[in-house]
Amino acid sequence: MKKYLYLFGGIMISLIILEILLRLLGLFKTYSEINFNTYQSPYSADHASYLYLAKPNDTMTVNQVEFEYTYYSNPLGLYEDEDMEACDSLNKIIFLGDSFVFGVGAPQDSNLVAHLEKKLDIPIVNAGFPGSDPFFQSKLIDSIFGKRDCQQFIFMVNFSDLYDYVFRGGFERFKTNKKLEYRTEPKIEKFYKHSFLIRAIMHGILKYDFSLLPPSSASVLKKESVIAYNELFKQLNEKYNIIVLIQPYPRQFDENSEILSEVLNYSYLEQLHELLKQSDIPTINLNQGLSEHLNETNYLNYSWKLDGHFNAKGYSLLADIIANELTLNYPEFVNADTDE
Repeated sequence: MKKYLYLFGGIMISLIILEILLRLLGLFKTYSEINFNTYQSPYSADHASYLYLAKPNDTMTVNQVEFEYTYYSNPLGLYEDEDMEACDSLNKIIFLGDSFVFGVGAPQDSNLVAHLEKKLDIPIVNAGFPGSDPFFQSKLIDSIFGKRDCQQFIFMVNFSDLYDYVFRGGFERFKTNKKLEYRTEPKIEKFYKHSFLIRAIMHGILKYDFSLLPPSSASVLKKESVIAYNELFKQLNEKYNIIVLIQPYPRQFDENSEILSEVLNYSYLEQLHELLKQSDIPTINLNQGLSEHLNETNYLNYSWKLDGHFNAKGYSLLADIIANELTLNYPEFVNADTDE
């Protein structure tokens, strides 16, 4: 009996030591733990309503390990200088997206939209917000931009939007009381949150991604997200002039990223791009343009290593690529007369 007790005790001590080592080495930390020193569940609804906006005339400081910037919102709750009464000649294009459109990783005057506005020499409204996704953005159109006669919208979609669908679902997240309800988190998350050893087993051995779902289940939902976004953009394209940009992450160009290999599986976004083209929705795949400039040896010149967002130089490069694509392929969009 003592032999088994010693064996059990030895195993437990070994597991505890391994847990401590994994924590000390910082392996398998989540994005929020790396950048904000706290665990945040992606399945937790962190907004009080279906409008993904800031408070009017507010400030937000993004204070992370690698940078700190303060951003200012206008009376509509957009991180945009101008308060827009209507989409007239002063506010022609609305640019919708998540933190990459918002500009995390750069000063407010050096974000993607600010660079693009200068390169195209046309007014563009920054309607990006960290954590947003196309379903939330469609609600912004219904609640704010549609009422202001806005007709031209650019959407930028990336990997996180696929996972946002996995975590949140589609329109079913919006309840009748204007509250949100996301998908139920996997039961394993209760243990995953507190144990780095469990994370090592899930990611390193079982090949789970950060959805914490079995790989086959996560893949099914990501494929479902591609179809759902295509249907959403088809609906929007019937009412408005839209262009969808398919955006890779800078760290996609790091070929040594093994743990994130499935997270950065660009094939899902390629599928979305093909579906959008089949649906006659104007779309641009930014992967080709970025791949001509970024590789595993230089991508950190354009982005932050821990945070993963572009820096000001990266947003300027991305704006160059978008401006060139829009001018060549959709000149009528960027030169449209809003009075017509």
